[in-house]
This record gives sequence, structure tokens and C-alpha cells, in this order.
Amino acid sequence: MATDINNSQQKIAAASPLFPQQDIDEIQLAIGNILRSGRLILGEHTLAFEQEFQSYLGVEHAVAVSTCTAAIQITLRFHEVKQREVILPTNNFIGVVSAVLEEGATPVLADMNPETFCADTDDVLARITPNTAGIILVHIAGLVHPDIDRIRLVCENKGIFLLEDASHAHGAEIDGRKAGSLSESGCFSFYPTKLMTTGTGGMLTTSNKQLADYARSVRHHGVGNSLDDVVNLGNDWCMSEIHAVLGRSQLKRLEQSIEHRNRLIIRYRNGLKELSWLSIPQYPKNFRHAYYKFPILLREGLDRDRFRRMIFEDYNIENGAIYDPPCHLQPVLRKLMGCCEGMYPQAESALKRQFCPPIHSALSELEVDRVIAAIVEAGKRCGFN
Repeated sequence: MATDINNSQQKIAAASPLFPQQDIDEIQLAIGNILRSGRLILGEHTLAFEQEFQSYLGVEHAVAVSTCTAAIQITLRFHEVKQREVILPTNNFIGVVSAVLEEGATPVLADMNPETFCADTDDVLARITPNTAGIILVHIAGLVHPDIDRIRLVCENKGIFLLEDASHAHGAEIDGRKAGSLSESGCFSFYPTKLMTTGTGGMLTTSNKQLADYARSVRHHGVGNSLDDVVNLGNDWCMSEIHAVLGRSQLKRLEQSIEHRNRLIIRYRNGLKELSWLSIPQYPKNFRHAYYKFPILLREGLDRDRFRRMIFEDYNIENGAIYDPPCHLQPVLRKLMGCCEGMYPQAESALKRQFCPPIHSALSELEVDRVIAAIVEAGKRCGFN
């Protein structure tokens, strides 16, 4: 039976959080208890969420904070990056660049590898100078950076830090090791579109006790053992108890969510494999992709923007693209750093051709079939062959 792809059908979201009714009931009960207790921050749920998250990753410490950007900024401040350089990919969230600038450091952008969407390893390493403080490596779309071990060894030899931005990679693995546990420190986002959400929130992960202690101080205005003593310059970066309750609930569902996403990706791959105008990335068996997104590339010369509009307007299917335009082409960095087109050609070329169909924990197999049918039909209408 042909899949109905009429525009009158219900919209398919590009991303959506999943809260089954059983989880909602448990969350509501816990929130009621929190409100009655009067302890709204740094209580039992925050501590439990941290302990459960660090156990899941296999690290010694997890520090819950208000956002992933806060986790990044705390790490940068710990490493005293002021007046030094921090290397990070241009296909990245602008908030990471903002954190580097806020800490008085110079962002040094690197190009991307169009096959993995992660930072180009050779370009990253070529940008290390005597003034480099560290590298922020982003696990794009749910894929652990394939060269993270190589880059970590270089960082260790040169005495610079390596921070994993695992905002897309909750539960992603390489050789059975989880993202966020592969270097001195990692950071996670719990934004509503992510693999697990607290509404807003973040987590800093590390096995460095000194960094963890510093993070716990700085997230709460820099206080020490006594709330009366401020020992570090800090900020109001605490996660609330209510957000922590959401995080604990979502963490319980994370493995199930990753398995569901991987099943849907197999369905996408089977349904799209005959389309010669699409390039679908393949990954080695020693990786477990978390599939925050499913980035695929259209052949050069095709009108990606028209295709995306058609998928949304004619078939009522939301879709996306990751970090297009990249950081160096954002107006603020054109102004502040003098960035311009042509500086990072691999990123510019690939990001203009990428397309991300819907993938999320609430997506059904029938909806994936509808998306596949829409992609095939829209490609024909656009003259792709």
C-alpha cells in the first residue's frame, strides 16, 4: 500500500521530547514534593541526577548546571584561558564561541570533515600554537569524533586541555566508551530538542576532582565550604531541583531512546539507498551513533533550499540543517573577527548541501515511511536524478 503523503496530514516535527504518561505522573509527584519541601536548588534530586549521570558515563564526577554553555565557560575559566587561544570547529553552536570570548580568549575556528561532519583533524592540529590553551571538540549529530584518541594524545603531549562538547551525543560510544568520558572533561546540553531534556540545563563531566570542586563552587557564585565565603569568581549557574527531576526521568529512558533512533535510521537507510542524488554517511561498527540528527548530503549543484521548503510546505514535514551558516559566517563574527566566505571551504560546501530529516524519540515507523515517500517524490519534482 502506498504511503499517504498529503499535506493535510498532521505535521511531523523535526524534533520532539518524549514524556510518556507514566513518567509525567512520576514527575508531577516529585515536583509536588519539592515545592512542599522548600528546597528548590542543590537538593536531593540534583545530587541524585549527578550521581546517576556520572555512573552512566563511567566518570568520577558530574556537576549539574543551568546550561551547557555554563559548563563550557566554567571549564574555560578553570583552565585560565584569558589572552590565549581555544580551537573549536566552525560548524558549531555560536554559544560555544561566545563562552570563549566571554572568558577573554581568542576563538580559533577549524574546518570540518564533510564525511563525518566533525572537525577536520588535520586542520585542528595544524592550528595549535604556543599560545593554544585547549581544544573544544564537538561530537556532531550524535557521532563521537572518530579521531578523539589521537587528538587527546596530542593535547596531553602539548599540555593543553581537551573539552568534549557532547551536546549531541548523550549515550554515543566509541569502542564501548561513552562521549563525555573520553578526555579530561565533557559537557552536555539538556535543551528541549536534545536526546534527553530538562527544558534547559547542562552537565559538566570529569574525573578531575579539582575541576569538579571548582565547578561546584563557580556555579553557585563562587562560594566555598561556607556560604559566607566566596573563594572564586562565579555566577548563578545552578540547576533547579525541578530540572533535575526531569533529567533523572529522561536518563532512565535514554538507552531505549537511542535504540529506537537507531532502528528508525535503518528504516531511513533502506528507504533512501536507491537515491543517487543523496549521500548517506556510513560509520564503522565500533561506533554507537546516538542520532541526535541524521545529516545527509545532496549532490553538488542541486537546489537544497527549494527541496527543504517543498518537504515542509507541500508535505507538512519539518526538517533541518545543522549549523548552516557556520560560525564564521554569522553576522556577529563577521563583525568581531573579520570572518568571511572562503575561510573554511569544506564546511561551507558541505553545509550548503546538507539536509536533516526528522529523527526523535517520539517518531514512529509510519511517520518515517511518510518522510521517505515525501523525500522521493520531492526529489522527482525538483528534477533530482
